[in-house]
Amino acid sequence: MSSFTVSHLAMACVLAPVGLGIISLSSAHAEDVDNRSLLEEIVVTGDRTGSATAPGIEDIRQKMTRIPGSVALVDAESFSKIYAENLGDMLSFTPGVFAQKRYAEEIRLSIRGSGISRSFHVRGIELLMDGVPITLADGTGDFQEIDSRLSRYLTVFKGGNGLEYGAASLGGAINVVTPTGRTATARNSLIVEGGSFGTIRGTATMARAGEGWDFFTGLSTIHSSQFRDHSDQETYRFTGNMGLQVSDRVETRFYLTANHIDQEIPGTLSLAQIADRPSQAVDEQVINDNARDIRSLRFSNKTSIRVGTESQLDLGAYFTIRDLDHPIFVFIDDETTDYGGFARYTTTAQIAGMTHQIAAGINGRASRTNDDWFVNQGGKRGFQIRDSVQRANTLQAYVSDQIYLTDTFALDLAVQAFSARREIIDPSDASREGSETFEAINPKFGILWDPTPEIQAWANITRAKEAPTFGDLSQAPIPGFVDIASQDAWTAELGTRGARGVLAWDITIFRAWIDGEMLQFSTDTNIPASTFNADDTIHQGLEAGFHLTMLKDRTASGGDRLTLNGAYSFNDFKFDGDAQFGNNILPVVPRHVMNTELRYEQNDRFHVALSLEWVPKGPFVDYANTMRSSDYAILGVSAGVTLMPGITAYVDMQNLADKKYASNFAAIISAQDPGTNLNIFYPGDGFGVFAGIKAEF
Repeated sequence: MSSFTVSHLAMACVLAPVGLGIISLSSAHAEDVDNRSLLEEIVVTGDRTGSATAPGIEDIRQKMTRIPGSVALVDAESFSKIYAENLGDMLSFTPGVFAQKRYAEEIRLSIRGSGISRSFHVRGIELLMDGVPITLADGTGDFQEIDSRLSRYLTVFKGGNGLEYGAASLGGAINVVTPTGRTATARNSLIVEGGSFGTIRGTATMARAGEGWDFFTGLSTIHSSQFRDHSDQETYRFTGNMGLQVSDRVETRFYLTANHIDQEIPGTLSLAQIADRPSQAVDEQVINDNARDIRSLRFSNKTSIRVGTESQLDLGAYFTIRDLDHPIFVFIDDETTDYGGFARYTTTAQIAGMTHQIAAGINGRASRTNDDWFVNQGGKRGFQIRDSVQRANTLQAYVSDQIYLTDTFALDLAVQAFSARREIIDPSDASREGSETFEAINPKFGILWDPTPEIQAWANITRAKEAPTFGDLSQAPIPGFVDIASQDAWTAELGTRGARGVLAWDITIFRAWIDGEMLQFSTDTNIPASTFNADDTIHQGLEAGFHLTMLKDRTASGGDRLTLNGAYSFNDFKFDGDAQFGNNILPVVPRHVMNTELRYEQNDRFHVALSLEWVPKGPFVDYANTMRSSDYAILGVSAGVTLMPGITAYVDMQNLADKKYASNFAAIISAQDPGTNLNIFYPGDGFGVFAGIKAEF
């Protein structure tokens, strides 16, 4: 074994404190923080190393410490004792990620300002489950197919750090990983949760593993009236996988997920309406019975083949069918098939006396959507007004080489190439038809330095070129595809992570120079936004996560701890000499966002935590910088107790002060323009109390 392997496996264990999605290195020499004991608390019973097709959390910790860039690992245990309703709740302690609720499980998701003005769905982030894309081939996607109770961990790769997942955008990639028969925390589990707004949720799982095989199945359901009128939610989700050890060198795993999601849409309000009664819905939304109902079925396979002693070949394929019924200003009925495959080869080689960690891969995918529009007659299909087909395909290839010049200093070189095609065929209206192909080569250069076994520093620069989605290219009543170019960005990062004494940290500063950023503004509260290419823009900022152990082992029996967890993001996103907006600040993402949690816990007995989400100054609503949204400070408190071995309970109280505020909104050009509709805001939820009980056996 090389000197690199020996020295770095000894320090590659990563700490992901409860409630905090930071990555830092453990230390055998740390005086006051026992990182190993923290790790043992987080991983209760599961196999931390997993298997070839489904790595466990220990494998992922080791791998992510070797990435010279800003990444995050979020263990599901960090949100298992709160009512984690949506992806934003799962990522609330991940610096650089802005994930604010619109309603129920619908959020606005942005990393470093990616898709900054897309107030619906997602753009600029590759969203995956078990390495299989949830986003469609054109780059759009939804969040509702992700269930916090059927997740084992999440990995966040910001910007070009998600290259292997096909990320070619400013935002990067988020991969939600479900348990397997080897990584689940228990053979069986039952969870019952409920609380405010008529909410009840149930989850049941089963995991088994034997000689050469394992399987996991999970079923969950949610019924909730939600905080706002006309936002009822009813979901049923299933996820399962089976792994088979074909030989001592070959393992294959099959995945199946199914979703039945019904979600009403309450619409947007003015700030005055939020101050008066934030729970109200828009009358027009109720009359038209606006909703977003999804049925989906996803099947995938991954096969891992060990080649020699230092190499592995991973092969995979997936197929998804998805039906969307979406009554809004029209009734949208979409039927989508999405399919693809990937191959990845990794090896460790000694070349010219240096260790090389080499990876190469290819990802190919395609989707076809029958996009039918009807007149919305009270939530029912009326006369058909559109009969079109959307076709998208993407082919990506990449190669990377991490070269260890010394045992503690590595050079990271990578390049990605992609080709993406968009095509709309509309027999009912030929003027809407269009097709275009986008191509790019995205290099990455990075360095990784381990000055001590417990401290790491890195720097990198990456290029990201993002192709437009169908919603960007097709903007009625403009015929065909509008003249929208790809978004081109260079991003530089400088960061450090580590653990020293009582403190663990993960800090990154970054700056992105963007040419042709795809921005949007609201044309009408019922009609999707228009997209344009800006001139030069700059996204820069600071991402800081920390975990401070303030007190430890102060009781007679020991095993207690008082900790302070935090995630702070400084977001400086602005135009750079724009002809219309000068150097104005970009709207939507607040300049300062802080999430903190003060937690006292006794191992295997109980915990109590006080949390704060703080936006000290609301973001601008418009590109003209004439109006701001709400600033807010939201307090919460949660507590959990072990009732007996294998049975735990929690209570989670949210928005203790019942603060009325806007959690989200759609960007506009100028709030001062005559006739501008300012009913663009989504209110945050009011005071709520949730409780749950979990049995593992």
